[in-house]
Parts: sequence; C-alpha cells; structure tokens
Amino acid sequence: MSVYFPEVDKVLFEGKKTDNPLAFRYYDPKRVVGEKTMEEHLRFSVAYWHTFVAAGVDMFGAASAQRPWDNLTDPMEIAKARVYAAFEFMEKMQIPFFCFHDVD
Repeated sequence: MSVYFPEVDKVLFEGKKTDNPLAFRYYDPKRVVGEKTMEEHLRFSVAYWHTFVAAGVDMFGAASAQRPWDNLTDPMEIAKARVYAAFEFMEKMQIPFFCFHDVD
C-alpha cells in the first residue's frame, strides 16, 4: 500500500505560538468548552467525492488538481488509491467522519 502524504505527520494541537504550519493553534480536541470537548462541538468531516475525486475544475478553467493516482489507468486501482489516500488524510488530520458526496 502506498503512502500518499509522506511529508505530513499527524496534525496535533501545539498552541498559538507554534512555528509548525501543520499544527492546530487553537483547536485542542480534548479541551472542554462549556460542557463538551472541542472535539464534540466541532465534528469535522470530509466530503469524499469533492476532496478525492473532483478534478478541481471551475467554469473559467481546466482541472487544477494533481493527484498521485492520476497516472493509473485501471478504474479499480484508481478507486483503491483514492480510498487509501482518503483514510490516510483523515487519520493525519484527525477527521473522524466522512460522507460520500455532500451530506450523505
């Protein structure tokens, strides 16, 4: 199985003074705000299709997204690569939920 984001470690809370561009400065999942943790208040999710399938096309231009699986030709291998990349991304970003398209 390939690693799709090798240069990215799990994104963690490091506080507002961190120099790490891939760190949470204010979002601390375990910090209690009111009677719930931030993780309970802010239920992050990914729209799978928009994030890992859409080509980044807008009405004024061509596709702009470049992905590691773009060079694959077998539809099943492309689908598998997208799934592995999606779960790697969600794990590293601490995103516990996803929907297939918009609001499944």
